[in-house]
Amino acid sequence: MAKKVASIPRGYRTATPQLVIRGADAAMAWYVEIFGAELLSCLRSDDGLTVIQGELKIGNSIIRVMDEMPAFGILSPLAFGGAPVGLHLYLTKTDEIWERALAAGAGVLFELSDAPWGERFCKFVDPFGHVWSVAHRIAPAPAVPAETEAGTAVAEGLEQTVVSPEAPSGFSVHEPRADMVVPTAEQAMHLRSASEAA
Repeated sequence: MAKKVASIPRGYRTATPQLVIRGADAAMAWYVEIFGAELLSCLRSDDGLTVIQGELKIGNSIIRVMDEMPAFGILSPLAFGGAPVGLHLYLTKTDEIWERALAAGAGVLFELSDAPWGERFCKFVDPFGHVWSVAHRIAPAPAVPAETEAGTAVAEGLEQTVVSPEAPSGFSVHEPRADMVVPTAEQAMHLRSASEAA
């Protein structure tokens, strides 16, 4: 009788990020140094140099990396001038990761701080163009008010954001500021979910 094959490989979860990188070997070494990633495997093309698939484990999650291959239309963030997506990590040593990342050439997107939504949080871009945010919880999720002074209302599961004249210009709900006391609509939704789950 043939052995049953698991539909999901051991250690994998439903969604697995795959990063296209200009210089995958250097990036894998960077992720090992900064995040404490474990290199699980590395498959190379016939040239012995190009990484077709590298597997790294960060905490309990696996990510895949591969080299940029412009001839096949496989491009890294450096080819586009930036990454349209980011990866978020929950790890316990956010401060240490922040210091290592900056010392190893990361660009600051959001300074390390105690965020008002109850997390020690930071965000940076690595030398290969990929965006990372790292956090750990430091406080229970605060209760979400039905309506805030900034005009962000959360009612009956529907979010509405009303732009206040006092709101800082150029502020995006996708880039929360550490000095914001009132949560953005995006943060309010996350806080409400966390409060309901508690």
